[in-house]
Amino acid sequence: MDYPSNVKLLLLQILLRRQQALAHQDKSLSLPQLLKEPIVDRESLQEFQSHKVVQLYSPGLCTVSLRTLKSMVSELFERGLPYKTEGPDEPITIIKLAEYYYSERIQEIQDVQMPRLREQMFQQLQG
Repeated sequence: MDYPSNVKLLLLQILLRRQQALAHQDKSLSLPQLLKEPIVDRESLQEFQSHKVVQLYSPGLCTVSLRTLKSMVSELFERGLPYKTEGPDEPITIIKLAEYYYSERIQEIQDVQMPRLREQMFQQLQG
């Protein structure tokens, strides 16, 4: 899945909110279980497709199918985290993945985008 980290993070945020809503609506669903095995439905798809971040950074995903979105989520979980979780049997959850992509996004902003903005501002002030 070669999409920007902010798009991956957005997908995980949408899924987290949706799992919370589903667990609240249907008491037979367990939120801890949904965080490990999220339900990806049409509502998640529509929110993802219509979000400004997706439209700006990955416009090709605005027309993605539900099946493709499910496979994107599966791929995120299969890739997992680049570091070991706390325990050997510690499951990967939406929250742990979101924390990882959040830190990756911050690093990207600090290392790439901020220096680029500083350079552009410097050039504007020079010119």
